[in-house]
Amino acid sequence: MIAVALVIWLSTQPQPTCRDVASCRAQADTARENKDYEAFHDLAWAAYRHGRNNDPGLMLLVARAQSLSGRPLDALVMLERVAAMGASTDAATSEDFARVRALPRWSEVSEKLTGAPTAKDPAPSSKAPAPPPKETVPSAKAPPSSVPAHPTKEPAPPASAPASASARAAADKPSAKSPLSFTTVLTPTAIAHDAVSQRFLIADRKAKRIAVVDANTGQVATLVGAQGALGEIGGMAIDPREGDLWVVSATADESVLHKLQLISGRILSTVPLSIEHPVTAMAYVRGAGLIIADTDGTVWRLRSDGKTTKLAALEYVPRGLAADTNGRLYVAGGTSRLARFTIASSLRRIDTIAIDPSIPADAPFVVLGNRLNFIVPADGSFVIRPFAVR
Repeated sequence: MIAVALVIWLSTQPQPTCRDVASCRAQADTARENKDYEAFHDLAWAAYRHGRNNDPGLMLLVARAQSLSGRPLDALVMLERVAAMGASTDAATSEDFARVRALPRWSEVSEKLTGAPTAKDPAPSSKAPAPPPKETVPSAKAPPSSVPAHPTKEPAPPASAPASASARAAADKPSAKSPLSFTTVLTPTAIAHDAVSQRFLIADRKAKRIAVVDANTGQVATLVGAQGALGEIGGMAIDPREGDLWVVSATADESVLHKLQLISGRILSTVPLSIEHPVTAMAYVRGAGLIIADTDGTVWRLRSDGKTTKLAALEYVPRGLAADTNGRLYVAGGTSRLARFTIASSLRRIDTIAIDPSIPADAPFVVLGNRLNFIVPADGSFVIRPFAVR
């Protein structure tokens, strides 16, 4: 399930000189002993690339290198993936992971870890703890996203069967905790959720940046900044099965699809899109794959090579797309209603959902369980506000 989530960014970078797991690991050990932690990081990734998929010892080696080289958030995510496989680690005791244990979310993640050392991983070293990284702040706040004018019609609710009694009962349950609040200089225009690391990803279309928001603490950190060389971000989505982060961005000449490493935000590949109009929203739908919408009101199925298949031409411009675990697509058209569809060779509307009119019409949203989660401004910060789906 997480094999492709660990696709190695080294495929697009200069490669270390090692040629197999043994030589990469030996060189990584030497770099670590010499406290050359950047080289240790690169060689650890090279060892993983040459090894078998989902080798917990090599994944722990990478996490160790991430922590020592100043990438504690990446290390925390990697440790969660190791723990999800049932493997033990020494993250709770080794000084190599002191930076990780300094993160606010460590107390929650540590419950998933056994604390026992992995047999193949090198012995701990002495590395002083450092404070957790802070969000990289852009020089100026970017203006909010704007979508070209297009005739808009609020989706009319079709005659459809009401939700089941069990679904209604689940929807009526109150949220387990208060809405998540966070502060950022970004203007969120898209949102995704990584269930493995319990992080929200937010994108700012104009600022061309992506940040991560810890779902428990609200701590914000930059995932893709100016160095990521993204264009204006039209949408992003996570493939939960493979663990890939997909982003559509646009330049003056074309729109392109980027495949990124979810852990670090490094771009793995970029291909042009075979559509004429700019993308306004994106989602990953179970059973259908990547779905995008453009400024002409057209909804497309998008392949990883950038090729598209038309699914529907709507009477309004979709301002947001999201999907639930049942493979249903939610479409926001800039009004107080969302339309819900199934996807086969085309879109088939199931029903519409009336949302609280206090939620801004362009609020980015994601579906978690039986709740829509909208990003809304609140007193100079932002709140991820849940809304039960009935």
